Amino acid sequence: MRKALASAAAVIAAVLALTACSPDYAPGPAGTVSNRSATYRKADGWHYQLTVTTTDGRRHDFRVTRDDYRHCFHGSAYPTCTHRTEGTP
Repeated sequence: MRKALASAAAVIAAVLALTACSPDYAPGPAGTVSNRSATYRKADGWHYQLTVTTTDGRRHDFRVTRDDYRHCFHGSAYPTCTHRTEGTP
C-alpha cells in the first residue's frame, strides 16, 4: 500500500512539475511562416522560433512553444497553424 501511494505521489508531482514549467509566450502577428528555427542551449534547453511575414511585407521573429513549432511549417498561416482540430494528425 505504501509503495502504491508513493508511486502515485511521484507521478502527480512529475505531472505538476511538467505542466507548471510550460512556457507561455506572447503570440506573434498574423501572417505567413517564412522561417522557423530550433536552437539547443546547454544552459536552458531548446528554444523554438518562428519568423512570420505579415501582409505589409514586414518580418517578425518571435519565440513559440514546441507544439506551435511542430504544427507550423514554412508557408503555413500563423496563428491558424497553431490551432488543430480533432482528427487532424
